[in-house]
Amino acid sequence: MQKLNKNFRFIFASFLFIFCFPTFVLAETIDADGDKLSDELEAIYHTDPKSPDTDGDGYTDYREIYHGYSPHDPKRVKMSSRDEDDDELSDAVEFKLKTDFRVADTDRDGHSDFEEVMSGFSPFSTSTEATLSRKIVVDKTIQQMYVEVDGGVRVKTYPVSTGNPWTPTPNGTFTMMKKVPVKRYVGVGYDLPNTKWNILFKEGGYYIHGAYWHNDFGKSTHSHGCINMRTEDAEVVYAYFNEGDMVEVIGETPKKRKVGT
Repeated sequence: MQKLNKNFRFIFASFLFIFCFPTFVLAETIDADGDKLSDELEAIYHTDPKSPDTDGDGYTDYREIYHGYSPHDPKRVKMSSRDEDDDELSDAVEFKLKTDFRVADTDRDGHSDFEEVMSGFSPFSTSTEATLSRKIVVDKTIQQMYVEVDGGVRVKTYPVSTGNPWTPTPNGTFTMMKKVPVKRYVGVGYDLPNTKWNILFKEGGYYIHGAYWHNDFGKSTHSHGCINMRTEDAEVVYAYFNEGDMVEVIGETPKKRKVGT
């Protein structure tokens, strides 16, 4: 009799769960056009939920997004090289951040998504409190700098030139110590006045700065340990980062100065 009571209680509880809480059991993902992309995701990507191939290029929206291509451009353009709203964030980055890639200012607060993200503010909130984590990552192996936010989303990539093999840029995690708008670098065999947008990140004279005297960024090492950038790129980093922000240097210095050799 006790066993029957237990079975009855189990059956009754199952009945209540199924019929009183149907949303948990009967909920299903809606994919109206059968392209393996749910209607909910179609809304995020602004694709047509009634057509499996929004841009009519012969590839389904799901396949294009999965392989990193824009589902809105029949020319087969990578999302990483497309910026539909011209806010300086690529469509690929906007999808990762879940901002609106068709609107430059997702939260309509007067500041573009790029400005907010680079400054550490949420692009979804009008709050004046910075909430996004940010850091600079420099990879010496490939001579690239990344601006990373929110735990690893790379919002910008810049080519750089780090220290030469005999004067390498030190690896490690550092904090920005001082910002100097214009500086003169003088040493044995060089005198470089009017160098703009200098950020000291390590004692001993290790700066991130613009470099007007060469154009080897992303191709070759070129310094006595500093991180050289195109002047216009250095200006952006200088504008959005401040004392106390993090700089992480990783990778290996190319042995023959040139990347990939």
